[in-house]
Amino acid sequence: MYCQNRIVHTIQSGDSLYKLSRQYKTTVTELILGNPGVNPYNLQVGMELMVCPGAGYDGPGMGNTGNMGSGNPGMPGSMGSGSNTGIPGNMGSGNPGMPGNMGNGSNAGMPGNMGGSNSGMPGNMGGSNSGMPGNMGGSNPGMPGNMGSGNAGNMGGGNNTGMPGNPVDDNAVNMCRGVMELDQNMRLAWLSHVYWARMYRMSALSDSPDQQEVEERLLETADEITNVFADFLSSNATRQLRNLLTEHIEIAGEIIHALKAGNMENYDGLIKEWYSNANQIANLLGAQNPYFSGRETRNMLLKHLDLEREGIEHQVNGEYSQSIDTFRDTVDQAVQMADFFARGLLAR
Repeated sequence: MYCQNRIVHTIQSGDSLYKLSRQYKTTVTELILGNPGVNPYNLQVGMELMVCPGAGYDGPGMGNTGNMGSGNPGMPGSMGSGSNTGIPGNMGSGNPGMPGNMGNGSNAGMPGNMGGSNSGMPGNMGGSNSGMPGNMGGSNPGMPGNMGSGNAGNMGGGNNTGMPGNPVDDNAVNMCRGVMELDQNMRLAWLSHVYWARMYRMSALSDSPDQQEVEERLLETADEITNVFADFLSSNATRQLRNLLTEHIEIAGEIIHALKAGNMENYDGLIKEWYSNANQIANLLGAQNPYFSGRETRNMLLKHLDLEREGIEHQVNGEYSQSIDTFRDTVDQAVQMADFFARGLLAR
């Protein structure tokens, strides 16, 4: 997920996803997507989260690091003219700095000075400068990548050559963008599913008048998940997956009502049917893609059912604190499952 002004936020006492989303003008979903491998529902003091602030945020962390101007010291890099010093790199004329000064007038620096008649190691930038790696300017040889015109990946003037990979490869950019979109879409689809499943559970158990509307929205998540898979499956397999996911949701609704009514015989039978449905989904995906043919696919789906069942039972029994804790685990597992499915589709 591309972010131009990414900020590292260190978790403090009292922080929550909702609080951070308001602080940084973003959303809870964006915080989840921006922190793969981190359980954002189990925040610990001192944990670091990557945050991409939304429009309107102008707090700490935004803007340029260092001073820019004349005679100003800055850290890490002052830019300007007239005896500016800074660590690590000042930019201007007659400025010493370490590791890299940028400017005119025989400035020496290590590793890389930029300007006229400057020497440095590795990469000088300017006129008739040689360096290693990558010089930038006119007729300069460098390695790994000079940037100029006329050659693949070189930027600037003159016959510059460079290796290895010079920008910009549109195919690579499009491929990277496609991978990121698949990851995000898969996560969003599964997160939507578990959130609406919980909302339906709460509505059904409280006999809320919005129960039918919430159930209809939950059923839409079967389409959302299927649509992410659709480009990688045959049309027949896509239809089967949609039907099985719809069945998964419908069985879950019957389980809730059976447990609420205390009909344990019916409840046990529905649980078996529910797990059989998950095995059918695993078999379908395994037949379409060797990556999904192993035990891990089945384990992912069965773990999802374990957590959903546990959440239903806690809620019916009035164990609300345990229900919330289980839902946190459900969200975390849904993200892991989404990442697993995205990797499998890309590995095909």
